[in-house]
Amino acid sequence: MTVQSLPASSSSAFWRIWDKTWWIFGLLFLAANAWAWNRHGPFTLLRWWAAFFAVIGAGIIWYGLRARRHARESLHWPPVQALVVSSEVVRDEQRSLSGEAYDPARSMVYYHPEIEYEYEVEGRKYRSNRLIAVRVNWPKSGAEAWVAKYPAGAVVTARRHPQKPALAVLQPGIQGFEGRYRIPFFVGGVFLAAGAAGWVFLSRFD
Repeated sequence: MTVQSLPASSSSAFWRIWDKTWWIFGLLFLAANAWAWNRHGPFTLLRWWAAFFAVIGAGIIWYGLRARRHARESLHWPPVQALVVSSEVVRDEQRSLSGEAYDPARSMVYYHPEIEYEYEVEGRKYRSNRLIAVRVNWPKSGAEAWVAKYPAGAVVTARRHPQKPALAVLQPGIQGFEGRYRIPFFVGGVFLAAGAAGWVFLSRFD
């Protein structure tokens, strides 16, 4: 049988690579900004950055709308028996990108439950690590509660998309997770508003 898996991200591997290559990306970033500054001027460059922030914000809001739609629809997705193959709390630490010695005051710590489960649809096996339809961080206590609810080896019921069987959730619907589904709208709204305001303000200097 073929097992289709969602790609698992490894933050630890990312940071190991980043620690060795951050300066390359830093130099490229500075070079690109210097070129745009000299070629088009500072206000045009800043307007581009404002537009970039606005586009990022719109993308996050679109993601939030899509996640809410999937959450509502998942209440009617076919149930499927799933086996939890791994379950653990993952601690992600985002450190300062300055390249200086590690400073705890400049780092941010996030937690999320990494729960991978396997299920079968029409003779084909799939793996997913999606708990609810939106991907967000959790407080440590919340992540531990998820792991306690879905320990490795447990047989649980998931809901899978009728046309896209690789898309599944352990907790269908929005009820009980309303705050989590608002996060993309809050974050996206801040980016979109800041970008749009910056674009309008900087346009005065043309």
